[in-house]
Amino acid sequence: MTFVHILLIILKVLGYTVLGVLGLVLLLLLFLLLMPIGADVEYIGGSLKVSAKVCGILIQLFPRKEKKEKKPKEKKARRKKEKKPGKKAEGAEEKPEKKKSLDFSKEEIFELVKKVLASLKKFGRLTVDRFLLHYTAAGNDPCDTANTFGYVNAALCALEPVCSRQFKVREYDVWTDCDFTTNKMKLDAAVCITLRLWQFLRVGVAAAFGALGVILRHKRRVKKEKKLAAKSAAAGINTEKENENIQGTEERNDNNG
Repeated sequence: MTFVHILLIILKVLGYTVLGVLGLVLLLLLFLLLMPIGADVEYIGGSLKVSAKVCGILIQLFPRKEKKEKKPKEKKARRKKEKKPGKKAEGAEEKPEKKKSLDFSKEEIFELVKKVLASLKKFGRLTVDRFLLHYTAAGNDPCDTANTFGYVNAALCALEPVCSRQFKVREYDVWTDCDFTTNKMKLDAAVCITLRLWQFLRVGVAAAFGALGVILRHKRRVKKEKKLAAKSAAAGINTEKENENIQGTEERNDNNG
């Protein structure tokens, strides 16, 4: 057997193995793209719960389940007792953490919802396993509470035909209410949707691009409002200084007179 024959045999073996590996990789990618995955998100009673759904199995992601605490060994317990708590530096004051607030207006919120829903048109009707929405309007002013209740109902009526065209909901529970005896609104919501991985990726990208325009406009509006507030504050300081100067000149004139 010559060297050429040996080289041809090696190339054939390597060729078959490479094709086999490529075939396995393609089959794995195809399986992953066609695998049914989804998300189950619910906000009920003021607590948020997020679960991933893979092949019909729910995996809780948030909040994370607490792990059982292991009993510390005696040596570690003694070391902890020997350690003294560190003293805080004198004069150092704890600064309260600033909480970031999302000051989206009602119009921006509903525009954001419409943009996200409109971006799903080209993907056809999506199947929603479960949808729940319980909303109770409340507030300090009964008039504002009633107006908010009517505004929410009008928005839901406007979104209903869009949702019916884009989604096929298997189970749903939607109702609104109005409570004049309390000043805190109540909101319970849950949605469970299942998609193929390739659909999930396309939907996520489309929804992100649809919401990007609304978020950018929101940031521009906030910047403009801050600039106007700064200008008005500066104008107020200037008017105060002018009033002080006028009063000072009047007092001088009175003294001279």
